[in-house]
Amino acid sequence: MGNYNTRAIRFLQSPSDFPLMVSLGEKNPTWGVSRWGGRGLRFVPPDDEGFAVRGDKQKLEYKGRRRSHRFTILGDSAFEYDVILNREPDSNVISLRMEGAENFDFFRQPDFVPGQFLKGSYAVYKKETLLGDGTGKLCHIHRPEIIDARGRRCWGDLAVVGNELRITIPEKWLSEAAYPVIVDPTVGTSTLGSLTHWDNVENESYDQLYMEVGGYVNRFLIPETLNGLLTAYVYAYEPDYEGPCIPVLYSDNNNVPLARRSANEGQIDGAVNSNKPAGWRSTTLKTNTSIASGNYIWYGLFCWWFAVRFDFGAKSYFGDWMKHYYNIPETYTHYGANWFSNFKISMYFTYSSAQNYVRTLTQGVDLSDKIKTNWFHQRLISDISILTDQAMKSVGHLRKIIANVKINDLVNRGLFFLARIVSGVHIRDFVTDHFLKSNTKAELKSTIQREIVLGGNAFMNGAGMGRIFKGQSALRITIKTFVDLEGIEKTVIKYRKPNGRTGEFAAAIGDTAQGVIFHECVEGDIDASGWWSFWAFVTFADGRTAAGQAAKVFVWKQGSG
Repeated sequence: MGNYNTRAIRFLQSPSDFPLMVSLGEKNPTWGVSRWGGRGLRFVPPDDEGFAVRGDKQKLEYKGRRRSHRFTILGDSAFEYDVILNREPDSNVISLRMEGAENFDFFRQPDFVPGQFLKGSYAVYKKETLLGDGTGKLCHIHRPEIIDARGRRCWGDLAVVGNELRITIPEKWLSEAAYPVIVDPTVGTSTLGSLTHWDNVENESYDQLYMEVGGYVNRFLIPETLNGLLTAYVYAYEPDYEGPCIPVLYSDNNNVPLARRSANEGQIDGAVNSNKPAGWRSTTLKTNTSIASGNYIWYGLFCWWFAVRFDFGAKSYFGDWMKHYYNIPETYTHYGANWFSNFKISMYFTYSSAQNYVRTLTQGVDLSDKIKTNWFHQRLISDISILTDQAMKSVGHLRKIIANVKINDLVNRGLFFLARIVSGVHIRDFVTDHFLKSNTKAELKSTIQREIVLGGNAFMNGAGMGRIFKGQSALRITIKTFVDLEGIEKTVIKYRKPNGRTGEFAAAIGDTAQGVIFHECVEGDIDASGWWSFWAFVTFADGRTAAGQAAKVFVWKQGSG
């Protein structure tokens, strides 16, 4: 619960985050929220009548004749502000003047987000997020639920107009209401983004937001000269994680990220499990040059696969760094100055000067060149000679398409064309001494029958048939496990869709000795566009099981590119 001071009429919220102080008027129902040394907002209702104030350490009420106001502490990271209409009001709009509103951005969250409290809610961030302000989030004003004396409920609408917060009650509902009527917006006080998913219009689905072979950056204002050690933070919540996850800094060029300004970047351990619950993760990095006070800097992450928390509202760019392998590019690789998203990612960094800097990673990872090289070889075939990429954009979200990869001619076929490169990893069944080797790639085999082949040397031929599309049924998924499948009880091909949902396809054995399994797709199998993951799952005769490493394959929307 919050700390409560009856003399000052204050209580503390989010004490383990960037603490937020809620201050209530001694005689009138004005209320303020502030953090970062007292900077914040104060809300002033238009009431001019006298109030009787009463309450305890959990709840405080300002009782008036026409309207009353009530504050209830809901926990460490939220409180409820109720406007109680004791009689029919003159208007169906409740207005509160906001002192200090000029210093904040009020990001309205879209109507498509899940949860009625979040639809049309406002994430309140500083206009200029300074170094030391964390994510820059002050609070989150949730959509109000409205309840009358008979228990009838409806949702009100929020709007920020100039320096006023306006709550609109549906006029017809209010005309039939029994009084008193309670209007109860909740105020969230965490600096963490409220969302994990975004509306993927292309897929007609609501998908998890993640960074894959690249990452997002947001812009921060530098209040003091930077030249030395930084500590990077990001919030981790998703158990499905694949490292590395590396923090980066880039200079600002007319509100677009440009030149790399970080060095000696550590790795953030984004794993979430029973021993590492969801929470903020950190590591260190260093500036590669002095960055003068008053400049903007773009901070973000380069990740292999990492899901993020966020709010809609702030400008962000996605950098696709697959073609740079494990090297962080010196120039930010966005898809154009006008190709940006509106995700405010839950991440930030802090600064401390150091004359003698020795790199230490907070998760104890030694990021030597040798480790970098090992990581590179674990994920990419050693004889790649040329790699190019393509991209497409959907409602501000940049989709990453990897295409036109050339590898050396190993079997006298000429050039092989791969849609995706993932590497060889052995997963061992310790009892039976079997190995499932997922040396995975994706291919289309002919102009008549599409085939995704996972494992072995891959190639693609057939004019105009270089992509797999949503809804396609002329398709075979094949996995080479490199395991003798004699006497195997069951084989399936498991999958994860772009929206994170998992399942499995029944698989037949195509070659017992080589360990080849396949699934002939039917209508409805490939029902979403975006990145799919496929992996082999084998059940042995004695009941033991083994799984291969997942291979990711991009599925296009029909009619695209």
